[in-house]
Amino acid sequence: MNRRALATTVLADVVAPLAVFYGLRAAGVDAGPALLTSAVVPAVRALVTLVRHRRIAWSAALVLVLCVASAATALVTGDERVMLAREALVTAALGVALLVTVPSGRPALFALGRLVLADAGHDARSWDDRWRGSARFRRIWRVLTLWWALGFLADAALRVLTAYTLPVDVVPALHAVQWFPVLAVLLLAGHVWLRRPAHRELVFS
Repeated sequence: MNRRALATTVLADVVAPLAVFYGLRAAGVDAGPALLTSAVVPAVRALVTLVRHRRIAWSAALVLVLCVASAATALVTGDERVMLAREALVTAALGVALLVTVPSGRPALFALGRLVLADAGHDARSWDDRWRGSARFRRIWRVLTLWWALGFLADAALRVLTAYTLPVDVVPALHAVQWFPVLAVLLLAGHVWLRRPAHRELVFS
């Protein structure tokens, strides 16, 4: 994702919903309707993405389905906390998707690392040789993929916990910034794991 696309995603999926929610709350709108209205921006963006590309973009489809499903559930049950917990399903889905690849022939983090290597102009075939010939190399990437899977699942659990225990007005802002410490921990620990003396030569040589 380039910088422009990243900026658009952050503005549409994070900044705009927060601005709508807190703007409506400041105007005296109840939390439930404010949450429903704030979900319109990412839902519309996801729908536009699907229509524009004229093919299934799974991330956009997931966002749209979650927005509609959580909004419908909140309307039926009258519980705005269903809307607050919506994002937990996204990170849970990511965690499960990564977890499924751990025992496979291409764990997700290995495939991603290989793609980055190839995009940087390096010969990624050496990694294929190491994958076939080194049990330790395979273990490195399986453990790293498992670490990220568990991290996303923990993030999802934390989002559900905070959605149902903290004041409603606190949760949207908290969930918006939660990504940063979670990703920082995952990235830092993953970097330390790859840079261990026993792993460094296999991964970076």
